[in-house]
Amino acid sequence: MRRARITLGYDGTAFVGSQIQHRGRTVQAELEKALDRLAPGSGRTTFAGRTDRGVHAIGQVVSVDVTWSGGNAQLRHALNAILPPDVAVRDVEWTSPTFHARYDAKWREYRYRIFVAPTPPVLARRYVWWRRAALDGARAAEACRVLLGSHAFGAFAGAGRSRQCDAEALTRTVRMCQWHQRDVSDGTQHELRIEADGFLPQMVRTIVSSIVTVAQGGREVEWLHDVLRSNDRAMAGEPAPPEGLVLWRVRYDDKRDDSDDGCRSNWEYGIEP
Repeated sequence: MRRARITLGYDGTAFVGSQIQHRGRTVQAELEKALDRLAPGSGRTTFAGRTDRGVHAIGQVVSVDVTWSGGNAQLRHALNAILPPDVAVRDVEWTSPTFHARYDAKWREYRYRIFVAPTPPVLARRYVWWRRAALDGARAAEACRVLLGSHAFGAFAGAGRSRQCDAEALTRTVRMCQWHQRDVSDGTQHELRIEADGFLPQMVRTIVSSIVTVAQGGREVEWLHDVLRSNDRAMAGEPAPPEGLVLWRVRYDDKRDDSDDGCRSNWEYGIEP
């Protein structure tokens, strides 16, 4: 038995989430089914982060003890040969028997894309939040800066967390929060990039919807300060839809690398509108 560190990508459209649940198709169940077929007797998988229904990933990390006797590259090829087409193993590494994908993770990065255009992007519709109304990128970038640092993020947390937990339990540290904008064919693509030591349920999607409220002129940036300080879920609006959200990568050290991998952007993160 060896412990493997598996890096996964998946299209979350047809999944009820990443973790096994009582009903519905999950990424964890598909991966464990494949592992059981290739390496019977392997252990249960542990995911670095939980993603909700419809949320995608290209940098999810999984730890699991496997009975596989071959090499890591052979296991990657074998898994990709039998996994469904909406799940792909990017890498398999042998790691320390104490490695834990969730508890050893230091930073997680999510990215969220919005496509602004008069008509929806047919080929990329499952990977963006399509909107008609223009967004002010400068206002969005200013709103992003409000969220940097350590704060109680109860105002952005779903699943009743702001009522169930105290401020300390709701505190997370955001070390990167950036808004990117570029013109693409027939529209404008906006992208939030956010990295933190952890995220609360629906936190990123609620942050996105709040920034969009500021970027479209519905609120001033000071309102976001008030929302953050309130630690009250009722202060923020509904979360943005899941289609635009991607778990981009998980870091197990404190290194920073803000470079944009064009290959990953264009080919593994949806189709350009």
